[in-house]
Amino acid sequence: MRQRARIQKQPAIGDEEFLQRLGGVLPEMAQAAARILERAGAYSVLCPACGCGKVGTYLARKGFRVTAYDSSSHTVTRAATVARQCGVQVEVFVDDVVVPRRALRRFDALYAGDLLSHLLASQREALLRSCHRALRQGGVLVVSVMSVDDERYGYGRMVEPDTFEFGTGESIHFYAAHDLHAELSRYFVVTHIQDVVETQEVPGLGPQTYRMLLAAAQKLDPD
Repeated sequence: MRQRARIQKQPAIGDEEFLQRLGGVLPEMAQAAARILERAGAYSVLCPACGCGKVGTYLARKGFRVTAYDSSSHTVTRAATVARQCGVQVEVFVDDVVVPRRALRRFDALYAGDLLSHLLASQREALLRSCHRALRQGGVLVVSVMSVDDERYGYGRMVEPDTFEFGTGESIHFYAAHDLHAELSRYFVVTHIQDVVETQEVPGLGPQTYRMLLAAAQKLDPD
């Protein structure tokens, strides 16, 4: 991958104030993903299903040029607001998170945080194809997924292997490391998989702990 120096501007706000504006907690997954992207020499990063924008905002704070999108205009507006309040710039837009309609430029890296686990098998396949197209030759894909070691595994109605539907109608797919490796290997060369314990604040439930997997893979073959 072509190496380009990330822009290290003087932060508009200090680290402590940045963390407060981000919500007081910096996700471990965001920090681990940033370390992988830094080692890969990435500069431009695409974040599909960006949610409230915490990870994209953190990556922008670290000097990456971040582009983020989600299927909800409300969510995208919130992500843009979070970035602005934290003193960083993130390009945002609304699009389908699995197969975006707009023609995307090629990125050095793509971070899909907790996205694959919320898709069925056919959707996961389509997403990985989209990720492959969005990356430059030698680009890096970083994903986080739910682990089969999480205590929620097996709850609800099984709709596909290792995929369970909860009472809300939401389904979650859980991965073993070897299954994640096999799925990513259809389009990428897997370079790294690790276990991560993540604590998230869930409205109405308080702090919740999740056992997850973080993986990195590289695009080596052309489209």
